[in-house]
Amino acid sequence: MSMNFENYHKEAKTWLHELCQYLGIEDEAKSARIFRSVLHAIRDRIQPGEAIHLAAQLPVVWKGIYFDGFSLHEPVRIRHEEEWLEFIRSKDAFAENGDFPTLDHVHYAFMDVMRFLRDHISEGQYLQIEHALHSEIVVPV
Repeated sequence: MSMNFENYHKEAKTWLHELCQYLGIEDEAKSARIFRSVLHAIRDRIQPGEAIHLAAQLPVVWKGIYFDGFSLHEPVRIRHEEEWLEFIRSKDAFAENGDFPTLDHVHYAFMDVMRFLRDHISEGQYLQIEHALHSEIVVPV
C-alpha cells in the first residue's frame, strides 16, 4: 500500500479552508490553532474511547494534530460554560496574543468549530460528543 502524502495534505488543507469560512477569518494559521485548541479540549473532556472514535473521522493530518499530547486519562470534569471556555483557551498558547482575547471570542469559536464538526463527521459521532459535554456547556443546535 502506497502512502499518498499529497492527498493527506490536500484533505487537511480543504478542511482548514472550509473551517476558515465557518470561523469567518482568513488567517489559516489562526484557524488551525483555534481548531486544535477546541479539538484538544473536547479530547480531554470525553472518555478516551470516545476520543479515539472522534479521531477516526478526522483527516490523517488533523488526526496527528489531535493526538499530539494525548494520553489515556480520566475526562476533565467541567460543569460550567465559563470554566469550559477557559479550558479551551488554555489549550492555545497564543490565546493572549489574539486568538482568544476574550471569553466571547472563545465562545463563538467553539460554536463555529462545533458547527463545522457537525457538518464533517457522522451524526452519531457528533451526538456522542454533544452528549459527553455537560448540559451547562452550550452546544449549537
